[in-house]
Amino acid sequence: MTRPDKRPESAAELRRRAEAIFRETAAQSSENLAELSPEAIGRMLHELRVHQIELEIQNEELRRAQAELDASRARYFDLYDLAPVGYCSVGESGLILQANLTAANLLGVARGNLVKQLFSRFILKDDHVTFYQQRKELLDSGEAQSFELRMLRSDGTFFWARLACALTHEAERRVIRIVLSDDTEHRLAEEYVRQQALHDDLTSLPNRRLFNDRLSQSMAASKRSGCYGALMFLDLDNFKTLNDAHGHVAGDALLIEAADRLTSCVREIDTVARFGGDEFVVIINGLDVNRADSQNQAELIANKMCLALSDAYRLTINAQGKAQTTVDHLCTVSIGVVLFNNHDASYDELLKGADAAMYQAKEAGRNAVRFYE
Repeated sequence: MTRPDKRPESAAELRRRAEAIFRETAAQSSENLAELSPEAIGRMLHELRVHQIELEIQNEELRRAQAELDASRARYFDLYDLAPVGYCSVGESGLILQANLTAANLLGVARGNLVKQLFSRFILKDDHVTFYQQRKELLDSGEAQSFELRMLRSDGTFFWARLACALTHEAERRVIRIVLSDDTEHRLAEEYVRQQALHDDLTSLPNRRLFNDRLSQSMAASKRSGCYGALMFLDLDNFKTLNDAHGHVAGDALLIEAADRLTSCVREIDTVARFGGDEFVVIINGLDVNRADSQNQAELIANKMCLALSDAYRLTINAQGKAQTTVDHLCTVSIGVVLFNNHDASYDELLKGADAAMYQAKEAGRNAVRFYE
């Protein structure tokens, strides 16, 4: 916001102007005074004095009003610059015309360096389309727009920002007024809630709800591609003995380590989920169009998991109110596998098949892999 350059005339400038006008009219005034009686001159002097006092009162009121206006303007600039949100004025060309100190601080740029910069320069490239679409809607309809995107700081980091944009007119040109606020904390809170809703609290693996969605997607992808997928049901062997001997803290430590080992055995396109207790479920995507080859591939992956989980565990136990201890434990896993492809098997049927095969592995002596036929 710029301050007006025009200033009121000084007292000396006003006096010079008044004297010039007086000199122009002095001769005529002298002739008129000569014709007046002493009483008329007295009345005139009285009126002039009264008028002079009125002018002095008006001048004092004007000075007081000007002082109040200056104080109000200073307060406005303080409120504008120190507002908890950023303010930017952007022209139709996209250049920043004005910005307050909060906007400069949010973007990590000196205030003077913001002016005449493209506003889009401070928007993450992946979010440019969002900004330009909202900007076009604002210019076309004139209706205020509110949206979120990621904005860049001068150090290269970004933050989530909420933008409220309105269209105004100044000196026969259209100007976009933008209110800019940091929305990162709100976004993080939303992400935390989403994470909690879809992931296991202990291992951070997908929970049953997210697993259901992933399995539906995998079944649909298998149907489109013709490639087999595999669903594996895993149950840890000898888990109860650890819990009974060392408590749930040790059991939780084992589950966390087992989750990490399982995740390392699969690809990013696959899914490892925890159903609760010591039960895990794994989805393997995109095997082969041939069933026998797909079964061989799935068996290799399952055996890899058996080896990974059977390595000795050294668990660090930090029980509340007790000294830190270390527990060594051996644990294996029983795995049941069911293949799926372009068929009519339902979600529940696949889970039941994998679960039945897992119990066959248990009955075979544990630390084994069995396929559901």
